[in-house]
Amino acid sequence: MRGEKDPERIEALRERLYSRSVPPRKRKEEPLTDEPVPVNKEWKTPPNSDIRQRHPEPEKAETVPDIVPREETPAPTATVAHSTPSTSDQALSSMTSRKKRQSYRVKVLLAAVFFFVVAVGLSSLFILFGGNAISGENITLSLNGPFTIGGGEIIPLQVGITNQNSVAIEGATLIIDYPKGTMSATETGKELFVERMSLESIGSGETVNIPVRAQVFGEENEELTVKASIEYRVRGSNATFYKEAEPLRFKVSSSPIVVTIDSVKEISSGQEFEMKLNVRSNSPTTLSDILVKAEYPNGFDFTSSSPQPSSGRNAWLIEELEPEESSTITIRGLVVGKDSDQRVINFSIGVPNERDRSTLASIFAISSAEFTIEQPFIDVALDVDGDTGSAVAIEPGKRSQVSINVENTLSDAVYDVQVTAKLSGNALSGAEILASNGYYNSNAQTITWDVSNIRNLEQLDPGGEQRFSFSITPSSNVPATPQVVVDVTVNARRVSESNASEALIGAVTSAIRVESSPSLVSATTFNTGSFSDVGPIPPEVGRTTSYTIALRLTNGTNDITGGVMTAELPSYVTWLDNTAGRGTFSFNESTRTLTWETGSMQGGESMSGSFQVSILPSTSQIGTTPTLVGEQRFKADDRFTGSLIRTTSAGITTKMSEEFGFDKGNGLVKASGN
Repeated sequence: MRGEKDPERIEALRERLYSRSVPPRKRKEEPLTDEPVPVNKEWKTPPNSDIRQRHPEPEKAETVPDIVPREETPAPTATVAHSTPSTSDQALSSMTSRKKRQSYRVKVLLAAVFFFVVAVGLSSLFILFGGNAISGENITLSLNGPFTIGGGEIIPLQVGITNQNSVAIEGATLIIDYPKGTMSATETGKELFVERMSLESIGSGETVNIPVRAQVFGEENEELTVKASIEYRVRGSNATFYKEAEPLRFKVSSSPIVVTIDSVKEISSGQEFEMKLNVRSNSPTTLSDILVKAEYPNGFDFTSSSPQPSSGRNAWLIEELEPEESSTITIRGLVVGKDSDQRVINFSIGVPNERDRSTLASIFAISSAEFTIEQPFIDVALDVDGDTGSAVAIEPGKRSQVSINVENTLSDAVYDVQVTAKLSGNALSGAEILASNGYYNSNAQTITWDVSNIRNLEQLDPGGEQRFSFSITPSSNVPATPQVVVDVTVNARRVSESNASEALIGAVTSAIRVESSPSLVSATTFNTGSFSDVGPIPPEVGRTTSYTIALRLTNGTNDITGGVMTAELPSYVTWLDNTAGRGTFSFNESTRTLTWETGSMQGGESMSGSFQVSILPSTSQIGTTPTLVGEQRFKADDRFTGSLIRTTSAGITTKMSEEFGFDKGNGLVKASGN
């Protein structure tokens, strides 16, 4: 029955809802307010809370008579659903409103922070650079000085600083960058690179002038540059600001040094010659610590100089030169080259580096000596046992034959030929010297051949040759690097086209170097070395006996490198692979070769090594002393002579020295059971 009445009830409800005769309900209107409303953060209604009390329902409208009977129309239910929101809806609305208010406050806070940062930045920039408070543009820095100056003179500089800011600048430091080679005007020998001067505070509107003096050097017409800058701070800031002046460029009008060279223009290959270098002061003031450096060409051999070099063989230090004062350096040497070769010796004069007194900090004069090598007037050849090298290696105790050949290469005859061989070296003391047709002066250590003992030297025709010789046995009793140096000088004269007598010189040098002579000693031992040996002594057929082989290598006078000893083990000897001592031992089973690598050794140094082998004698060896290790061969490179040296030691048998307490015949193999 209920289902039949539902359509009628729905139709009645529709007519009542859309009827114009039913007046609308009146609702109470309330004004909006910012007063916060407490809302529960959870969806559940808090206990003992009455939302309706805090939010009273709107006043009910006047009662309208129902068109449809009350039992058929649930009017109260419809009225409540449309007029009063639920508790959860109110809480959700309150939370949404609160989030909007929080987002608004965050935006306002961020905007305030941004405004504050921008304001601080703009105010700082305005304080430092704006207006007339503090600005680098309001600081004037100038560097003044002469545009030309003589080398070695003191340059007067003037640095001007004007502060046109409204406040003072503090902690100002003046920085001067000098050109290379500048020296202090107040401290002798002090080289200036960068000079820093503290100026403290410079007031507003104040101008400060700072005089600066320095001694400058340079080549004639060389352009140099001086730079100036300041660093400063302002009150209330830890930042350091920088201002740079326009650099001052000036030219060196004259060199403080004048250099002249007196030397030959043509020279024979191998001929010793002499040149003089004159250094004169062109400075109005006293010059201190003048460094002269020479650059030698290939083939030049420095002999000596006066005064002696202050460093190496090519640097001289002149401590002081007064105005117009001169200093002369005499250099002697010889040059070797081919006919028509050009050679140049370059000289640089300047100020020494403060950190390295043998190098130049600044160069203010350059000069050079040029000469041409021509065919030698007197050709001199020297050989030792037929070897013409500049250094010849010989074995210790060997007597060597030294031969000198002199040839006249000119188209004219030469006269009064004199040949002198000057001997020197640490192996000369105690050496045996025999000169043929020459005079040996043991006091001067020279051998001389001249007209007094060889009449043929009175005149040597064009293309003519003369041969001289002597023998020498260098001493072997020298701690290290024994050698004898032979310097041969030939003097003669010829008559030039102007009938003037000209002196002719020829020279040659060779060194006789004695090789190192290492010695190798080996011995058979039993229970006296690094290992425990077993077996019968003397050895017995059918029983194994082990032995320890001791080696000792003693080097000779020179350092050696790459030392290696090799030896072969017989087939009946067993390598036990037990080693001790210095060096590295290895054994090749295929070739049965034992190798002992000793490496490098200093002159006179000794080293030892040992290894263990064993033997199982057979009946064929009864009554013999079997060989345990064959001949030992040692080789190494001699660092002093550059030669390969060798030495050997005889093979080692089962026989041991009676000095070790062994009985006579301890190495003879005996039959089993005897």
